[in-house]
Amino acid sequence: MADCTFCGQPAETVEHVIPKWLQNHFDLFDQKLELWNGTTMLYRQAVVPACVRCNGKRFSPLENRIREGRASQRDYYLWALKISYCLGHKDTSLLLDRANPDAGPLLPHAIADDIGVLARHAFEALDSATFRFSPDPFGSVMFMKTSRDDFLLIDVPRPFRAVAVALPDRRHLIVLPGDRGVVATMYRNKKQPKNSMQLECPEMTDQSEIALKLFGMLILRSHLEIPREVLAKQGALLAARVPRKLPTVRQPREVYRGIAKMLRLPDSVADEAHSRYAPRYAAIDYVRWR
Repeated sequence: MADCTFCGQPAETVEHVIPKWLQNHFDLFDQKLELWNGTTMLYRQAVVPACVRCNGKRFSPLENRIREGRASQRDYYLWALKISYCLGHKDTSLLLDRANPDAGPLLPHAIADDIGVLARHAFEALDSATFRFSPDPFGSVMFMKTSRDDFLLIDVPRPFRAVAVALPDRRHLIVLPGDRGVVATMYRNKKQPKNSMQLECPEMTDQSEIALKLFGMLILRSHLEIPREVLAKQGALLAARVPRKLPTVRQPREVYRGIAKMLRLPDSVADEAHSRYAPRYAAIDYVRWR
């Protein structure tokens, strides 16, 4: 018997990475989920081992709040973190190259579990109303309206780490789990580079439009030196204080291309963005984010 993905206890059931209620809304069960390496699987096959307690008592109330539109920012953060965490673990059971099993898994377990300790500790907030995050939510949580009712899922794995997923109310949820809320604050306060969302992609679709927006956010994130220290203690998940002024980091073209590749955007988008924005960050030592 496999171990529960969330608590390590024996897993008697499976948890759907994309919850069944969301699959029902968008009619996803027999549709294909495209993975970050270009391979596909059916949405209904995207499951991870789970114990009865985690699959029911722990996560069901969270799913209900999301489904009913009464979730908090913390709820959306935990829900997106769960999706990202589960997709990473699912990748460890899939082959990188189905024609060559010796190539190993799509994602080695050590890489897939890079946020495992943080995620599993964060999920303890579902067990206690007094659990404390600092900051709260622990990363950036943002919403974007859409005129369409199509499903969208973008999962960006390590080292960039981001999730975008369609909600039933014609909104897209975007979460950057590890940035301590910096990017969301900068966008809310309009401190991001001007015209950062005016990049264009050939054959623009709803998915590519969101991918471009997420690309801009991740590029911004890559240029900021955000403290990574985290204290996970009983009843709390606490991050190191983020100074008001953050040191900037110079990034080569390859980093821009790496982010674009994860989002299935062409190199031309990455190259244009690097020519436009990299010099701006190279010319300054700090960015005031709030």
